[in-house]
Amino acid sequence: MDIYSKMYSLTITFVILVSIFKANCDEPRDDFNSRLIALEKKLERQAVQIISLQKEVSSQENTIADLKEKVDAQDNDKKKMGSEILELKRKLLKQNRMIKHLLKLVKKAPIQQNDIVVDKNDDERAGDIQKVDKTIDKKKRFVLDTVETVAFEATIAGGNIAHHTHIDDKIVFETVSLNVGSGYHSKNGTFIAPVSGIYVFSTSVMMIGASTTDHEMHVIIEKNNAEIAGAYGNSKGAYEHSSVTATIDLQAGDAVAVTVERHQDITFYGDKLTSFTGFLLYAF
Repeated sequence: MDIYSKMYSLTITFVILVSIFKANCDEPRDDFNSRLIALEKKLERQAVQIISLQKEVSSQENTIADLKEKVDAQDNDKKKMGSEILELKRKLLKQNRMIKHLLKLVKKAPIQQNDIVVDKNDDERAGDIQKVDKTIDKKKRFVLDTVETVAFEATIAGGNIAHHTHIDDKIVFETVSLNVGSGYHSKNGTFIAPVSGIYVFSTSVMMIGASTTDHEMHVIIEKNNAEIAGAYGNSKGAYEHSSVTATIDLQAGDAVAVTVERHQDITFYGDKLTSFTGFLLYAF
């Protein structure tokens, strides 16, 4: 029963009691007044209780409103945390994919492992084998390294002609179209390794038979003045073309060039038909 129903019930009760008291004419007037005063006091006490109950209800309603706000805030926090967890899962998935990709690249990198030398202990009863030397030298491709790659391309361009070269003369490829790492020097036709590693070099030369007294040519790719690979040609007509490619192990500062090895008074044709190129395969 709510507050208003209680008040209504009390009012009806009061009216009934008053009617009864009025109907009882034989009862002395003083007794009637006494009862009436008692009922009025009782009604006052009940009115005070009703007011107290109203305050308590209002307080409980405020408490319920506060709890509702807290529940709503917790729901919002839950949704926010769910979004953050989803984002973290996406980042973790992305990182796992990246790690798998890097592991594949590392597996593809060449690995050189030196032989393992073992020495048996003199006490055969112990049966211990000690490893006295175990060295693993991992060589990574330059694409995984912090070293910038090295590459160059140089030619004898235009209508230029290298006239009457002789034994031990370097062929100078003066026109440079590519020189990453600044290893090639066009003034003397020499490549100087900026970093240690495995390099690939190639040269292609065209001889003009009509412009030379010797109709044969023999050029080499040399490392620090030592022959690595050679190309030979014999000009039976007006022109003769020959080429060679070499893979060379270089330390930083080593020099590579294309040199006339044999035969005198050779003339080489330009127009970008005579070229020298090289690049770093992977760094040490």
